Amino acid sequence: MFEATINDTKNWRNSVEAISSLIDEGTLQIDQDGLKLRAMDPSQIALVDFELPSSSFDKFSCESQMTVGVDFTELSKITKRCKGDDKIELSIKDNKFKIVFRGETRRQFTTAIIDSTSNPPKQPNIEFTSDVKISPNMLKDALKDAELVSNHVALSLEKGLSVRSDGDTGSVDVQFPEDKLLAVNVSEASRSVFSLEYLNNILKAADAPSVVNISLRTDAPLKVEYSIGDGRVIYYLAPRIES
Repeated sequence: MFEATINDTKNWRNSVEAISSLIDEGTLQIDQDGLKLRAMDPSQIALVDFELPSSSFDKFSCESQMTVGVDFTELSKITKRCKGDDKIELSIKDNKFKIVFRGETRRQFTTAIIDSTSNPPKQPNIEFTSDVKISPNMLKDALKDAELVSNHVALSLEKGLSVRSDGDTGSVDVQFPEDKLLAVNVSEASRSVFSLEYLNNILKAADAPSVVNISLRTDAPLKVEYSIGDGRVIYYLAPRIES
């Protein structure tokens, strides 16, 4: 049996958003240390690796280790109904996931636990040649610029970070000099092209004051990492092959 209470509704909503933005269904691993999930998106293009420790909750109780199949599409719909001053109570019992919002009213939602037999995918083992730390809002703004001309974007790291998109109607080139970045480390210049839709989904739950850490290697999957309260999420995104 699992029971937990959390007052920080923003971090819980961002945690659910971080997962549901990429996957419809996934397997939560729950033990006394907290919640974990690692899963591929349905297209096998991106991987999400998520952890939310028990310290993120005001109360947390898990009698024994559990593996729970969750429909994150449904959980996201429910979570979006939460109000900012609500207290959230979570529990899993009798093959049901129960969510209670306590505020001006008491609202209870239940969603069925789904069957899940798949093992978590392995974390990619990539030797990245460059990485950068950047404010999430700065990066999101650059991707909005890139969307004006294309549905994919090239990320480059050399002396700074470059975000460039090329389309039939024109091009967009956004440059971040080193002094505008929170940190940058380049052992070898790197460049890869990625889907803008996936990048936007990956960054949905990234919010200040968290910092986005990007790791690159030419023509290799991208790694994006950021914190959500006491938790953290890591994504790997396969590059788009250029003709």
